[in-house]
Amino acid sequence: MRRGYIPYIGIAILATSCVSTGPSKDTLMAMASVSRSSESTGSAALNTRIISTAAPTDSSIGDYAIGAGDLLVISVLDLSEVEKLKVRVEAEGFIRLPLIGAVKVKDLTTRQLENKLAALYGAEYLHDPQVSVFIEEYRSQRAAVLGEVNKPGIYEVNDRRTLTDMLAQAGGLSKEADRVVYVLQKNGDTGAASSSAGELRAIDLDELLTGRDPALNLRVNSGDVISVPKSGEFLLGGAVRKPGPYPLKGKLTVDQAIYFGEALKDEADLSNVEVLRFNGSKTEVLHIDVEQLRREGRTAPAIQKNDVVFVGTSGPKAVLFGAVEFVKTVVRVGFSAGAAF
Repeated sequence: MRRGYIPYIGIAILATSCVSTGPSKDTLMAMASVSRSSESTGSAALNTRIISTAAPTDSSIGDYAIGAGDLLVISVLDLSEVEKLKVRVEAEGFIRLPLIGAVKVKDLTTRQLENKLAALYGAEYLHDPQVSVFIEEYRSQRAAVLGEVNKPGIYEVNDRRTLTDMLAQAGGLSKEADRVVYVLQKNGDTGAASSSAGELRAIDLDELLTGRDPALNLRVNSGDVISVPKSGEFLLGGAVRKPGPYPLKGKLTVDQAIYFGEALKDEADLSNVEVLRFNGSKTEVLHIDVEQLRREGRTAPAIQKNDVVFVGTSGPKAVLFGAVEFVKTVVRVGFSAGAAF
């Protein structure tokens, strides 16, 4: 190698000895792991928790109130005219049965209807009749599950289902689902945002699925609408390996967000991170020193939807890595020139 190249190599070595190379590989891996674990609590993990929280679906009638459109199967022992007889509840809430005619069944449970029919048939036709009532189809009570679920649609509320029951019935959350679910209740609870259509509740899924507050798992009634919005995004740029838009799910802090870009570039400076936040016509710029926050044991600010997170570069680090690349070039050129001679 020619002597003329030695001073440049010396400058690069000196620069390397004077400038910090930033977090070690182990530290970066640990931090990236935290970021990935935050991302993994997305729809797949939430769906697992939703299914484990939801009540098992069974054929139990419970205290369901019969309503218009329900299909009933009625049997009266020793009465051939009423043996597994299927009747649909009329819009006015009546059914029509052999021998006794129209019977109002709306708002009765199956047990109450059994007792009522036993009394009617027992008055003239049978002694202590044995009556059974089974609901084959539920049509009277329905709730909508819309938005970012795998099977949006209208679902029967057959036994006072809860919010997690309905989300599970709708196939769970889609990959684009946010962590907040909105429930518009036809007969809402006090304290919710009121509208002409009912009461609007915003439920944080993370809080709901911890189980610490059972009241968050709302009882879903007929006419309620459950809406799961699409998750927002934030834009990551600067000294990261993979800049671009990333989904914002849950409570994501700045120091976690920067590792969504797979890894930092060598010249990245964690003391020089900026968050651009759009508030109407104004753009707010937050200067974040991630390194200082870590030294002080403080939590970095949370990312909001549509934020732009930019990881800056350090002047000395940029010079250092520029020198290293220069050295690599010099070595390649010097080796080729030496070989030529």
